[in-house]
Amino acid sequence: MKKISEYILPILLLFISGFSACKKDLGNYDYSNNPLPVIDSTGIGNVYTIERYDSLFINPKVSYLGDTSRLNYSWVIYKVITGSTTEVQERKNISSRKELRTRIAEPVGNYKVELVVTDNVNKLVANTAFNVTIASGIEYGWMVLHTLNGESDLDFITSRAAMPIAAQEKHLRNIYSGSTGKKLPGEGRFIAQSRRTTFSAPIQNWLTVASPSQITRIHGNDFSLMRENSGLFLRSGEVINPQAFLTSSTNFNEVLINNNKLYFSATPDPLGAIFPGALTGDYSLAPYIADASSSSIVAAVYDEKYQRFLHPVNGTAAIATFREPANPAQPFNLNNIGKSMIGMDRGFQNQTLSFFKDLTGNGRWLYITNFNKTDDGLMAVSRMDMSALPEITTAKYFQSSEFGYAVFYATERSVYLYDYQGSNTASRVLSYPAQETITSMKIFKPRPTSNLTTTDGRFLYVATWDGTTGRLYEYSINPTSGQVTATPTHTYFIQGKIVDMCPKARGGGII
Repeated sequence: MKKISEYILPILLLFISGFSACKKDLGNYDYSNNPLPVIDSTGIGNVYTIERYDSLFINPKVSYLGDTSRLNYSWVIYKVITGSTTEVQERKNISSRKELRTRIAEPVGNYKVELVVTDNVNKLVANTAFNVTIASGIEYGWMVLHTLNGESDLDFITSRAAMPIAAQEKHLRNIYSGSTGKKLPGEGRFIAQSRRTTFSAPIQNWLTVASPSQITRIHGNDFSLMRENSGLFLRSGEVINPQAFLTSSTNFNEVLINNNKLYFSATPDPLGAIFPGALTGDYSLAPYIADASSSSIVAAVYDEKYQRFLHPVNGTAAIATFREPANPAQPFNLNNIGKSMIGMDRGFQNQTLSFFKDLTGNGRWLYITNFNKTDDGLMAVSRMDMSALPEITTAKYFQSSEFGYAVFYATERSVYLYDYQGSNTASRVLSYPAQETITSMKIFKPRPTSNLTTTDGRFLYVATWDGTTGRLYEYSINPTSGQVTATPTHTYFIQGKIVDMCPKARGGGII
């Protein structure tokens, strides 16, 4: 029988031999540390609520043991889809920087915003997601239509001077392209508001914006696309050439001048408020519409072909002339003006002020009419010869106060205040440097005015263009006398030439 020591020695030698063999295995293997990026979202939250077109800011902490130049960052946004899990989620890249600071123009709703960090050498990936709720938040404001390089877009401005009930000042840029994904082709022509609210019908709340080849309706809550071009016309094949638009402040009918013809819609439903064919008749309209509160008139327009006023016949597809003067004392005949229209605006006592030039020569005229009653042949109020006013032959823009006998007219460099009811004279109240050209002028006339009665008619907006930058000046004015405080309450810088402006009422609610 063998002793235990006789067994121990061979086992020990075998163990030492095996250890030695492992130690000698020094083959040429490539061992590497593969670092993994780690996203630490602690303390920065995972739920965000922002208004549409506001900027979203998230600054995550990313830990990484290797060379950080190897990291790629990608932020994506996608809709939170309820219901079927098989529905494909469209992911949109919104940033390629580590720190997210970008404007969000997605439609109102609930979203995920995800950060994906990739090591572009070893391809290891880390990701984290945040919940984002996008709200409308678009209340009172001032719409600015501007053009640059043959395309147009919209800015939205909230001034607490003009809109004191607003929660904060705002300037949202290029919201048309941000909402629709494209700019408006061509130089903009007009931007106009439609806003109606009753307890018995849906809220009418949209904006109509147009260029020579495009007309679009966008929603007043978030500027999302509602209809465009042929979608706004009942008949197919209509020529798209929009020139002026108005929603009646009394009966909420929509009136459009398109390709020098008049279109009229009395349907307030946003899905049904489309225009039938042009009103029939032999006429060619100037691009101006008078807001009339009489249900029998609806609106008044001017026929350049025969130099006369016309109006739609409510409930029909026809356009009509006004009655001949009911007595010889009438200052003019609405059916025989004999001049070319260069401007029109609603003025004091709900009268319409129309500005004309003679067909030949330098004569300039103001004709005042009352379209706010049934046509009785007595709608002509008065007319004034403006020919002696300073720089009147180069005046391009006209605005009338609704609180007094004051008219503003603007040339390329100056704004004049015209006292048409008293002295029939004008004085310069604003002037601009040689490099700035006036491109638009509007008095602040919000509709409806329920929450803005203290500022209605009390601000004048003047836009200029220096070939590179648009400037929008906001001035405080006396609504009765028209006197202007020459120092602007605000100056806004716009990325294009401003061609039109209009107020925007609140997004929701009854008032």
